[in-house]
Amino acid sequence: MGMGGAAIAVVNDETSLLINPIGLGRLREPYVTLVDPEITSNMGSLKTLKALTVIDANDLQKLYDELNNQLDKRFYAKTQIFPSYANKNNGIGFLAKNEITATRSSTTNLLDLDYVSDYALVMGINESFGGGIFKIGAIGKIIDRIAYKGNVDPTTQELDIQKIGSEGMGVGVDVGMSLSSPTAWLPTLAVVAKDVGNTSFTLSSGMRNAEGTGDPVAIPMTVDVALAVFPIQTQNMRTTFTVEYSDATNYYTTLSTAQKMHAGAEINLIDQLFFRVGYNRGYLTGGFEWAFRFFQLQLAYYGEEIGTELNPIKDERVSAKFVFRF
Repeated sequence: MGMGGAAIAVVNDETSLLINPIGLGRLREPYVTLVDPEITSNMGSLKTLKALTVIDANDLQKLYDELNNQLDKRFYAKTQIFPSYANKNNGIGFLAKNEITATRSSTTNLLDLDYVSDYALVMGINESFGGGIFKIGAIGKIIDRIAYKGNVDPTTQELDIQKIGSEGMGVGVDVGMSLSSPTAWLPTLAVVAKDVGNTSFTLSSGMRNAEGTGDPVAIPMTVDVALAVFPIQTQNMRTTFTVEYSDATNYYTTLSTAQKMHAGAEINLIDQLFFRVGYNRGYLTGGFEWAFRFFQLQLAYYGEEIGTELNPIKDERVSAKFVFRF
């Protein structure tokens, strides 16, 4: 997100299993990621709530009580881990992710809640042709999802996602490809189709025994396209520039062109210090990474559009991630 969310043409590590499988073709050696906790929250929540609330936002009763301190203010938190194994052209990982948006009304005391919790087994492969000029890959994923979207009335409903959330299991496929020119700066065109044919959650009722009725809403298929160049300045300094257009097939017809645009730039110093800036859906972003052989610390700031084209609303967010791998 430090690079504006523009990633499908530049990803080159184990997160290729979540972003674009062609990135597996860029790995030079195997990676085993043991722990990689990632925490994201909006600035308003961090200013007024305890850090523990952001980390433990799954406790809806605790969250509801804490939101008494910021009535009518939007709370956002995302936490995830992705232990994985990735080698050149293949990989496997397990994703555990919780994403919560909530607002407590000052007039009704209802909790407006949008909650998604995913456990997913993810597997990816890539095949390169012409010395890496053309790459094509696929990701298969089995997802157990618990979701709830709507108002929760604490006087008639339990503030427990296990009681109110709907659960389902589904199988999804992403397909990606890239074409690179074997010239200076390696100009690259990348395309990824996510959730091919839509990913529904009707395969089974899931493994976590949530008691809500119905199935989680299916994830629609989208297609993203991107361009990137990779100039090399010196032996110890490389740069990356990329621009990306999300949802090229216009599933989300309410989004404007500006709301689908992402762009990013990165300065890489001796593969240890990374400075990033970007543009995400109309807002500037920034990020930093400090990397060594076995660990990385990543920080990012970005703005996310949560309004409409006629009434834009910026949600300022910060994200932190620590990775230990070998």
